[in-house]
Amino acid sequence: QAQVPYERLLKAESEPQNWLTYGGSYRSHRYSALDQINRKNVSTLKLAWAYQIQRAGIVETSPLVVDGVMYMTEPPSTVTALDVRSGRPLWTYSPNIPPDVIVIGSPPVNRGVAILDDSVYVGTVHGHLIALDSKSGVVRWDITVGDNKSGYYLTLAPLAIDDKIVVGVSGAETGIRGFIDAYDAKTGKLAWRTYTIPAPGEPGFETWGKGNGWQTGGGSTWLTGSFDPELNLLYWATGNPAPDWNADNRPGDNLYTDSVLALDPSNGKIKWHFQFTPEDVHDWDSNETLVLFEAQIGGRERKLLAQANRNGFYYVLDRATGQFLTGVPYAKETWAD
Repeated sequence: QAQVPYERLLKAESEPQNWLTYGGSYRSHRYSALDQINRKNVSTLKLAWAYQIQRAGIVETSPLVVDGVMYMTEPPSTVTALDVRSGRPLWTYSPNIPPDVIVIGSPPVNRGVAILDDSVYVGTVHGHLIALDSKSGVVRWDITVGDNKSGYYLTLAPLAIDDKIVVGVSGAETGIRGFIDAYDAKTGKLAWRTYTIPAPGEPGFETWGKGNGWQTGGGSTWLTGSFDPELNLLYWATGNPAPDWNADNRPGDNLYTDSVLALDPSNGKIKWHFQFTPEDVHDWDSNETLVLFEAQIGGRERKLLAQANRNGFYYVLDRATGQFLTGVPYAKETWAD
């Protein structure tokens, strides 16, 4: 019986035999400290068991492992719990996906689940967030995050922080206005919503020209964020503006697309932002993992955030303030000096 309180998630790195969040921990290192497999014995590994995915498709799940149970997702939005010792399915849940579901810009995939206390949380390609009993797979609540008829769908693994479940949306290629949501973990009630495309009168709206491009501006939020509980800041990356390769209807920097947002997890307020690619016309996004770490800079310890961005630069920012510290090309690129 999985019991994963918030306090356990805070210390996820202290139990490497488990994998409690999408990124391995709130710092998103995606690194395991287990050392049983090494260069000397890796060639002797043999198959212990195999589980057959129930539906053909692309598998992008990062399974969670909690006390001998693996929670994984299968395309398009199925959740399956497996016994890690035998591969035996313990339960499987598949939501009722309408046959006319809109998924444009990506295959109908799912990157995984979140777990908090005794519930497992999954986003679906028809725009829902669903809470399941971790022992049985029984639905506890099911809410609509974004109307799929308007182009919204979910492919990310949710992030559980304290009493909230945080999700982002996919759908820039369908002309959505992106956002990040937080829901009450027990009830599914919306706690806050932060749009990634500012509306008239909001800071950043002037970066969208004088047309209506902001209404369908994209800015998808389809990758799980990172979290610093000491600073009480939630970090979330954003995707490309829409349409992808034509900026005629959106002249300007197009905030807050291709950016990282630092949010107050209690209310969703943007504390700082940094834009990696202004007025993106290459469909680069900035939906790459946000890695949190500490290092000495200028003789003092700094709290830092790193990202290898798809625009060809490796960035390091001060994660307390958003201050730009460095941006170094890691591949040949010609778009910036």
